Amino acid sequence: MVVIILCGVVAASAAFTGWLAYQLLAQNGRILARLEALEDLVQSGRRADAGPAAAADEGRQESLKRSQLLRDGLPAGAAAPDFRLPRVGGGELSLSQYRGRRVLLLFSDPKCGPCNALLPDVQRRYAAGSEVDVVMVSRGDHAANASKIAELRVTFPVVLQRQWEISKLYGMFATPIAFLVDEQGTIAAPVAVGAQRILGLMPEKRTLGDWFKPRPRTAQA
Repeated sequence: MVVIILCGVVAASAAFTGWLAYQLLAQNGRILARLEALEDLVQSGRRADAGPAAAADEGRQESLKRSQLLRDGLPAGAAAPDFRLPRVGGGELSLSQYRGRRVLLLFSDPKCGPCNALLPDVQRRYAAGSEVDVVMVSRGDHAANASKIAELRVTFPVVLQRQWEISKLYGMFATPIAFLVDEQGTIAAPVAVGAQRILGLMPEKRTLGDWFKPRPRTAQA
């Protein structure tokens, strides 16, 4: 009889312990839910207090995420987006002005070391009478670009985009890169990245003397 009573007491105690643990867990869950709701409310209040500036910043971040979706450049055969930009030295220039001629769109930046190393070679080929016109789309302020143009003695047109708006149209956020646009305003080759590929889009003009240079002899078997 005593054993039976003891078993009953143990069973009741275990049941009570289980019920108590369940109630504690449930209460803890409710407390956590309330804390999360309170935290969300505080965050919402902070965003509201921050006002339009915070909302605008969130919008800019979202816009940047969207702009990062296309970074491989427009493919060959695509229509080259037209633009009209202020030219360093005064006036404006549009891509449509070059309709009927081949033009190399060179994207650069005065703070870009590889760009500055490339420009003397591009200038030399341009000055030698390359069959490809050159338009450089640069960034930064007017003074910095004017100084770099004078330093490197660049004579082809340089236009300024405000941020990355033209780079965004062409789907490539990098420098130095270049697009070759044909006479019909169509991108004629995949985007060229780096000096070697860019120079490959504007081969040096061969002079009459080049045609009469002796060819190197091949090794005899």
